[in-house]
Amino acid sequence: MYRRPIFTKILSRTDVKHRMTIPMESFNVFQIPQGKHSKRFVFIDMIDTGRPWSFRCSTRKKDVYPKPVFSSGWIKYVRRKGLREGDQVSFFFVEKDGEEGLRFGVQAQKKLRLLGKDCWTTPF
Repeated sequence: MYRRPIFTKILSRTDVKHRMTIPMESFNVFQIPQGKHSKRFVFIDMIDTGRPWSFRCSTRKKDVYPKPVFSSGWIKYVRRKGLREGDQVSFFFVEKDGEEGLRFGVQAQKKLRLLGKDCWTTPF
């Protein structure tokens, strides 16, 4: 399995309580059809044996600045992984041997402080 990073983000309070904002420089990866303001994307959990997660990517309907976010499905993922403000999540393009096309992957990492240093661990 090959993976190419799309983006990694340290989670804010809004990201873990309501919806996750998507960095604008990565928004072009998540193509929403013309005339629509949202689309569901399936992400393969890179740690939890390939479990699929469905997140809705949406933008503002009537604003020049789209401000893309992951909404529906995102908070369920946050709760399942026990994520908090300061933890991080990474998104990838995933290519499996023998399968055609790219898929999306997601991986959460929890921040731990050990002996005065920040360490990252993957929740299941």
